[in-house]
Amino acid sequence: MTRTGKKRLFSAIRILVCAAALLIVIQGVTLRDHVVLKDGTADLVGDVLGEGDPVVIRLTDGQLREVPQTHVATDTDGALKIRYGLKTAWGRSTKALLLLAVAIHIPVIFLQSLRFQWIFRPQGIPLGYWEATKLSFAGNFMNFATPLGSHAGDVFKAYCVSLHTERKTEAVTTVVVDRFVGLGSLLLVVAAITTFSPTGSRLSEFRPYMLTMFGAGLVAVFAYLSPTLRKHLVPKAFLMRLPMFGHLQRIDNAARELASHRSLVVGLVLLTIVLQGIAMGAYFTVAVALGLRADITNIQEYYAYFYTGTLIQALPGPPQGLGTVELAYRYFLAPFGSPSQIVCVAFAIRLVALTCALPGLLVTLTGSYKPRDAAALQAALDQTDAPAGDPEHDITSSRAIGDAVR
Repeated sequence: MTRTGKKRLFSAIRILVCAAALLIVIQGVTLRDHVVLKDGTADLVGDVLGEGDPVVIRLTDGQLREVPQTHVATDTDGALKIRYGLKTAWGRSTKALLLLAVAIHIPVIFLQSLRFQWIFRPQGIPLGYWEATKLSFAGNFMNFATPLGSHAGDVFKAYCVSLHTERKTEAVTTVVVDRFVGLGSLLLVVAAITTFSPTGSRLSEFRPYMLTMFGAGLVAVFAYLSPTLRKHLVPKAFLMRLPMFGHLQRIDNAARELASHRSLVVGLVLLTIVLQGIAMGAYFTVAVALGLRADITNIQEYYAYFYTGTLIQALPGPPQGLGTVELAYRYFLAPFGSPSQIVCVAFAIRLVALTCALPGLLVTLTGSYKPRDAAALQAALDQTDAPAGDPEHDITSSRAIGDAVR
């Protein structure tokens, strides 16, 4: 199969997965509210006006119906089976809390920028915080604006960072490693939450899977960094015959150079956990705004489920995990709200993230992500390192710096 054929096949698979997941998600999603009766008769469909005793619902034909709570079916936790539709879920949402979720999420981008700047230090690639911020905004926006989804931002940032340096292989490698740091941190937090969750809780059911995934990741990292294992397992003689061996060696050196800075790696992971925690706080606020049962008693579950959704979103598959993330939320959040409410939560979370990424549109349209000629500037600065006092030297240096800045 040709390369074009493989790309078309992969795109077709992504579309099929997305469509199948969305079809499953929309099952049970309704426009109007449904009150499930205990006697098994047909649901009452309309708009719920009151949830006290009795439950008041305006039926689709305009009639008001009062139903004693004793006549309404209940879930396993004793909650009334009132399934709110899209109209009520969005209409009753607390708009002020949705705006608060946006405000909570905004600092995430600035912490991402700091992490993006830090991770290039071991490679000796000059990247200022302002440049890192612009690239982070642009990359986040590209995640939403292109069919490639969450990988589009990485591709864009890798290209832009390569403009800052002649070490383009190392720049691209570092962007890829940055993605792995984010994925590893997500997996670490989910594994920790499930490990310390009470026995018998819904989270404890996922403990073996998360610990297995995290353990497999640790083994892979150890095997990659261990000199002894590399000596016996890596077929270096075979790799040296490959035409791209030079690039492979530079990629390997870049990754290992970053790993050798252990304090920096720890800092990157901790910073990632902090920014991810802030994002999860914004998502939890969205759940509260849309009326799901969300409070201090189940906040740990919400964080685990939202972390898992973010992990799914970052994996290869449909753009931005469209369909697959909603499917995960539909499964995890089922005890806390109706299918319509959960769909609204998934939509609102994407809207919050997109709103915070909108400055990236300005960055991409204006081309402000393009760096100044760092190499020319550095060369000009190098000229100033010579002993001062030579008028001709001073004039030449001033002109060089001026040209570089312009």
